[in-house]
Amino acid sequence: MPRKLFSATRRSRRGASSAGAGTGNFRTTPPLANGGGTPGPADIAGKPSAEVRDWWLGLSAAQQEAFIRDHPRLAGNTNGIPFEARIEANRLNAQARVDWLRTSDPEPVMNPMNPWIVDSSYPARFAAEHQAWRTRQEGIGYLQRVADGKIQLVAYDPGAHSIVELIGTCNADTRTVITYVPGTTTNEASFYDGGPQDVPRRLVQADTSGGTAAFIYKGSEFPDGDPAEAFLVEARNDEFVAGSAPVLAAFQSAVDLELPRQAQSVGIGHSWGLRNLTGAEMEGAGYDKLIALSGAAMPPGWTPTQGTDYTSYTYPDILLTAEANGLVGENYPMREPAFDKHVYIPPGGITVQEFYSIDNHSLIATTKPENEEALEDILAEIHER
Repeated sequence: MPRKLFSATRRSRRGASSAGAGTGNFRTTPPLANGGGTPGPADIAGKPSAEVRDWWLGLSAAQQEAFIRDHPRLAGNTNGIPFEARIEANRLNAQARVDWLRTSDPEPVMNPMNPWIVDSSYPARFAAEHQAWRTRQEGIGYLQRVADGKIQLVAYDPGAHSIVELIGTCNADTRTVITYVPGTTTNEASFYDGGPQDVPRRLVQADTSGGTAAFIYKGSEFPDGDPAEAFLVEARNDEFVAGSAPVLAAFQSAVDLELPRQAQSVGIGHSWGLRNLTGAEMEGAGYDKLIALSGAAMPPGWTPTQGTDYTSYTYPDILLTAEANGLVGENYPMREPAFDKHVYIPPGGITVQEFYSIDNHSLIATTKPENEEALEDILAEIHER
């Protein structure tokens, strides 16, 4: 079990009165009576989430059901449509994807006899194509569980690189709503074996009152190319996060619409996920608490939001070493004064090698026994109101 290397706390905590002050909850309220007519995409095109929600709640139950049936992709991914309805729409979207994978996604077959495709690069290209096919096919089990109602997706659009899973039951008794943003190289396939869901599931299950729910967010393209491109180009690129942050901020606005009045909003970001979260803050998103797990540097121009509690948890690792040497951004959680700081001794102890460890960078976002002390501290931070 690792021992904490040090903790640095710079501020007192706010009371429960500072929690999120939304007016709704996660259950669809009874729709207003509405006249006849068939709702369609034009009704919500370009509208902000609050207007979409008002529109949705003005539909009859039959109109809502018709919209989900006729426009499942839109219903499952439009901010402002209540999450309960989005989950139902994404059951349809997942089933459609499963059907396509089973019937219209044949295994690539190498044909070395075709003179038009045989060249020195063809074997490598075929191997990559075959691996991509295999990865898609590996998603059938996960997506079938979505279609069967065993997994809740509040967003699912492969064409937009979007998948957002909800863990927990959200209702008027919910006290904590987590937006968990995983890090570099996260893609849809990452969700199939439960990696990004590992820590948020632990945080939800640890609350035996059932008062915690977590969104595992990948609502846009992440730095998920080959390792060199993902880590050395996309994750450091200011334009990349400038494109992803508004999408996250828009999703958070939908969360806020349904946030119970007494609930707190907690953002947790691992690695690049923290960069995405702080970028979303610059686009107007707000959190009562924002937690960095070996967090990457904030985008240029970021400043802490008044009223938000910031905390950083990490081991000595390769990212922290790169940050300390000015290689990946100027301002990062372990430097920024707004963050309380917690550093833990890794399983390998304090050696030079540990400061260059990618394993330590990943460890902080797992439920491995070696990470138990950090998880307990994170839980205490979340539930200290």
